[in-house]
Amino acid sequence: MFDQNTLDRFLVSIGGLSDWPTKGRDFLDNEIREAERILPNLSNDEIVKHYRRLSFLAHLVQWGCLPLSDTKTQAYRQCRDFYVKAEKLAFGERFVRMQIEWQGKALWGNLHFPASAQPNGKIPLIVLVHGMDDVKEEHLASELLFEQAGFAVFCIDGPGQGETFLLDGVTWPEDFEAAIIESVNALRAYPQLDVDHYAVVGISWGGMWAYKIAAKDPRAAAILDLGGPVDSREFDKLPFFLKSKFCQILDVASIELAHSTAKIFNIRDDAVLRNVKANVHIVHGDRDPIVSTADKMWLRDALRQMSGNDQVKLTVYRDGDHCCTQHVKEVRGIASAEFLDVYRKRTRSHGVQAGPAMDALPSME
Repeated sequence: MFDQNTLDRFLVSIGGLSDWPTKGRDFLDNEIREAERILPNLSNDEIVKHYRRLSFLAHLVQWGCLPLSDTKTQAYRQCRDFYVKAEKLAFGERFVRMQIEWQGKALWGNLHFPASAQPNGKIPLIVLVHGMDDVKEEHLASELLFEQAGFAVFCIDGPGQGETFLLDGVTWPEDFEAAIIESVNALRAYPQLDVDHYAVVGISWGGMWAYKIAAKDPRAAAILDLGGPVDSREFDKLPFFLKSKFCQILDVASIELAHSTAKIFNIRDDAVLRNVKANVHIVHGDRDPIVSTADKMWLRDALRQMSGNDQVKLTVYRDGDHCCTQHVKEVRGIASAEFLDVYRKRTRSHGVQAGPAMDALPSME
């Protein structure tokens, strides 16, 4: 989604972390001016490509682990707005920027629909739950790969994430999973979406919360866990930039409070693991500097033992980094096939009836 030439020029332009926001801002402004100059002469597909490129570039300027600032907030708004422009042009009514009301707060998600439904007339759903220093807009590559495989894809900034945190100041609650489950409930506004048999893609810290979601919501049929930690026992060993982000999103102002709050980030919990009945595929990079292979092996074995779930497997990429970013297309392709298999088996056993035709969907304006 982002050409190497632009990335190389961006990295050269910033010089170092201390100048990242200001020099990154200047680079982005120049790229926007150049795009505005040439866009009138481009095709629709070329315009989409440029808007997606500018969205990701703006995301780089507001990189999640940088300190909060007006520059960061402005860059995020541009990241969001270019993303929305691109997806509306690319997908028309098959893209929705969706607002979810939760505990008096507004959560925002991006919803992509595939071109057609399954033979049963329903559209299988993937809910993408990302990490603590991410924004929903940076996961477009995953969204497009899953959409092309026939899924509706809903990627949300939950409380403490992305837009919800940066623009509205909503921090990460202990019951984060409840916000995601409520968001799935809200998707019933689109009756052709099958919210009763959805899959969860948990990326980084989102991988941890995927299990909490599945433990509380039996509709979660499958999990792809990409780089999810099992706890925060070694908070003190986290890189500084992750410590600072951790404290930002949890509204923590002291090391003592950080240690007590870290208990929230934990799935070494019998009550959680024994209630996970979803099919689980843990994908892990052996070179992950944040999450150990030993922890993921423990999780696989604990899930099998505590929940009696034999549909749990672990794949380790020996060259893989955190979240196996070198294997994006391969991992999403495997997950799509597995999710579709689980979906078809579950819907056959539940006797799912055909839904309305594609043109009977409610307005997606």
